[in-house]
Amino acid sequence: MTPASRLSRRKVSFDESVRHRMLGNGARLFVLENRFNPTVAISGSLNAGSLFAPPDRRLLASLTAGELAKGTARRTKLEIAEELESRGASLSFSAGGGDPVGVDVGAASLSRDLEVLLDVLAEVLLSPVFPEEELEKERMRLVGVLREQQDQTSVRAFEAASRRIYPPGHPYHRRRVEERIAAVESVSRDELVRFYEDRYGAETLLLVLVGDMDSEKILDGLERRLGSWKRGPSPEIPRPGPVPPAPGSETVPMPDKASADVVLAQPADLVRQDPEYIACILANSALGQSSLTSRLGVRVRDTEGLTYGIHSGFSATYLAGPFTVSLTVKPESRDAAVAATLEEVVRFRREGMTAKELADEQSSHVGRFKVDLASNGGIAHAIDAAVYYGLGVSYLDEYPSLVGAVTREQADVAFAKRVDPDRFTIVSAGSFDIP
Repeated sequence: MTPASRLSRRKVSFDESVRHRMLGNGARLFVLENRFNPTVAISGSLNAGSLFAPPDRRLLASLTAGELAKGTARRTKLEIAEELESRGASLSFSAGGGDPVGVDVGAASLSRDLEVLLDVLAEVLLSPVFPEEELEKERMRLVGVLREQQDQTSVRAFEAASRRIYPPGHPYHRRRVEERIAAVESVSRDELVRFYEDRYGAETLLLVLVGDMDSEKILDGLERRLGSWKRGPSPEIPRPGPVPPAPGSETVPMPDKASADVVLAQPADLVRQDPEYIACILANSALGQSSLTSRLGVRVRDTEGLTYGIHSGFSATYLAGPFTVSLTVKPESRDAAVAATLEEVVRFRREGMTAKELADEQSSHVGRFKVDLASNGGIAHAIDAAVYYGLGVSYLDEYPSLVGAVTREQADVAFAKRVDPDRFTIVSAGSFDIP
């Protein structure tokens, strides 16, 4: 029996089951006991993403997060790794992934090793030293990754679209690779230390633990370990102003590529807390979430055979990102594929979802939600996301009914007012016959 079904069988809501404690320094802790298997999963966040770094130094967020566990005042990277790996435990920090605000915290261990894991977690958060030799290794690795990515048509198309839509300094603007490589090569340890000192602290720390443990004992232990940490920066999140659309097209020539990628994008105003978020997501799922079953997939891929794969989606976190449609094509099929894509988006806006599409998407979303709650890690991530976005733990109890309550009219209106094909920026990257 899965954790989610166990809760359901007991008819105890997540809101009732989760224990919560806020420390004096602002840290928020959530613990859900689940005795089904002898493991514990941790999911959490800090407001220390790229939004809080200087526009020409956005990489400080991901570098600082990635270097946290490379050494502390007490232990080296190898000693930390040995402590965790000898027990099959894991601990990670990352910034990026489309969310400019947060740093993601992830960890897992057997229940018997949880105290050791929490010791390491607290040590890494409170006393990282950012060794110069580890930073140099990361510089070299990142430069290699950036150069390798520039050989990917999908990356080049997306980056060019972001530059056309978002102005320099905007958190969704993607600078040219030469500038980013120069920033990586010149970043210093002192910059990482300053960013850590400025942005890391308890007031924006959120930790969620789910698994086989005693909730009060773990909460007491976390308070002992983290209660003396500095409060740190305010949780206030600056939000950039709205960005006007930038209709037009651009081609990024990349010779000797068998396939090409096309991105159709426009700025949107959807954020995760928006009351119309679920309606927009349901509508987009019918339009283009799946290459196999969505409108775009059936028309452009299956019926006309113009693409290897096509997807659409909103980027909606604390900040409103773009709505994008991305597709992979043969270079000679690009124009026909783009025309078919635009026609299908226009038709979808005009006609809206069918009753069957809405029912199918509602069932699919609720089903995936329940599957995601079939593990300690999935439950921890879901609670983390709900609290992170200010929705509350009760959102997990309410989500199926919220999805089921969306009407066709609500989904159609919410989507149509945010997506307009006339506003698309269209960028393709690949080998084309350009005069």
